[in-house]
Amino acid sequence: MSTPTDLERFIGYAQAFELAQAGEAWPVLEPHFCEDAVHLVHNGGSLGGDDHGRAAVVDGLKQSVHDHDRRFDVRIPEILEGPVSRPDGVWMRYALTLRRAGVPELRFEGEHLTEYEDGRICRIEEWLPADTPQRVETLLAEHDARLHPPGSPPRTPNARDRRDLEAATAGSLIRAYGSAKSQQDVGAALAFCSPDFALETPAFGTRAVGRDAVAAQLAVFFRAFPDYRVKLEGFAQGDAAVTWGRAKLSLRGALLGLEPTHKTAELPVYCLFDVREGMLRSERFVFDRASFCEQLELPAPALAEALATLARGDSPD
Repeated sequence: MSTPTDLERFIGYAQAFELAQAGEAWPVLEPHFCEDAVHLVHNGGSLGGDDHGRAAVVDGLKQSVHDHDRRFDVRIPEILEGPVSRPDGVWMRYALTLRRAGVPELRFEGEHLTEYEDGRICRIEEWLPADTPQRVETLLAEHDARLHPPGSPPRTPNARDRRDLEAATAGSLIRAYGSAKSQQDVGAALAFCSPDFALETPAFGTRAVGRDAVAAQLAVFFRAFPDYRVKLEGFAQGDAAVTWGRAKLSLRGALLGLEPTHKTAELPVYCLFDVREGMLRSERFVFDRASFCEQLELPAPALAEALATLARGDSPD
């Protein structure tokens, strides 16, 4: 079993945080932090400050949720960009929307950087727009009587809030999963997926079911296309979640026995996802195979024969 990357570790932390705040199970966060961890929020105001030490960091996260999120009917977190593994840590851009009936909606965005040392979080820094503290404090003061008391228990969202929360969750999962794939981090990508996750690629005639099978197919793909990237351009949520954008990839390694051409392709793609219970259950990844072959200068018959080997379930090379 491979050692988790910092990106995969961060995903585990983010999932643990949601469990902690939903169930008041804050001790589950402690193993994610170094003993001397730091959490610093720039322009945080009442949203956070400068906490030093594992216990203080976890307590500060808990206090912020109690003082702000719990005063509203629903919290809707969303990943807008990333997470991305960088030399200085794992970065993402996020939004948080807080709603309470009869009170103006509170929404703000921020940047989040998590630094690791020996597999644990040693530092989290967040950056909020300069006007965020004043907006938050003004709303809390003006509507204090209508808000729930600090530290109130989580509430079951109404139909509208549940719909918007589910849409935000689906969008966050898909963007983060796509970001992990664009970094060729298979473990991080599959951390968003159910154990029976299915990946279907109609252009290749393949369908892998289960994390191990999907990981094997992705490993073959990323060895051949180590610079694979997708830039998402749109997202829609209906009976299923759909996203679209452009993929860019260069054939720099052998693909199922076909020699690398070192050519680059840029292709429009769209992906259809099944999202249930906060996890990705399946992805249908669609692009044009003829354009793929033409741009990469791959002989279409040879690719068809190689893909037939993979579709039969033979061990990928």
